[in-house]
Amino acid sequence: MAVILSWCFVVTWRDKTWFVALSLLSALGALLMCVRCFPRICRSIQSRLGLGIRPSKKVQEERDRIASDLHDTLGSQLVQALTLMEAQQSTEGNPAKAVLEQSLLDLRLIVDSMDGQDESLAMRMARLRHRLEPVLQRKGLVLHWLLSDPELGVGRRTEHLLPRGRVAHQLLAVVQESISNAIEHAHATEVWVTLEPYEKNDPQRFDWDWYLHIEDNGKGFNLRSVLTDVSSSGHGVLNMFQRMKDIGGDLYIHPRQGGGTQVLARWRA
Repeated sequence: MAVILSWCFVVTWRDKTWFVALSLLSALGALLMCVRCFPRICRSIQSRLGLGIRPSKKVQEERDRIASDLHDTLGSQLVQALTLMEAQQSTEGNPAKAVLEQSLLDLRLIVDSMDGQDESLAMRMARLRHRLEPVLQRKGLVLHWLLSDPELGVGRRTEHLLPRGRVAHQLLAVVQESISNAIEHAHATEVWVTLEPYEKNDPQRFDWDWYLHIEDNGKGFNLRSVLTDVSSSGHGVLNMFQRMKDIGGDLYIHPRQGGGTQVLARWRA
């Protein structure tokens, strides 16, 4: 605290803004690590005690409290830091501002994920779309959205309901990573997201019940090089395959005709 106060009263306003931004990012990183580890700790305790997959009331209340605190405290501070930076001149193209915006979006997505533990995949994706659309509009990216939900009577009819809980969480993470790659790395201008059940006579079904298709018109990438050199490309794509394996599903990534990338995730109800 003494170091922060000294920075606030000694350095110039321009440097203070950078310091505030870096301080908030450091705090965000620490909190996000805690939030990400919290569900794993709960699952470990439940498995050792022989409890069910569904969290206890106390665990859910603690999860809700953490989500609320993240939203009300850190989220508010990030918004204030962005407001201060936007009040200055020449903020366009500012890398610190871009990092803050992405951090704020990631925070909101994590809070949504913690709030919607019992929601179906369709509801989780609706939350994701609500968070992403303002960002996509600012970047000039068009999002095409087609979802089926038998519980709401939307789209194709099927006896197989959409997943909830851990399976829905893993599938949503695949969607989020795919869209993030299309925006940040592929520099796409259009993204298509489709969630539908397979029809019984569909020759592409191969005994799968549902499919999730994410397509973009970006510059694409070399899948083999990404999977063999995660040190330069990160673990995002590799984690997508691991998530689908974890729920007994299938993931297929290939180039899109005309440029871009197609991601196909399939699973059984």
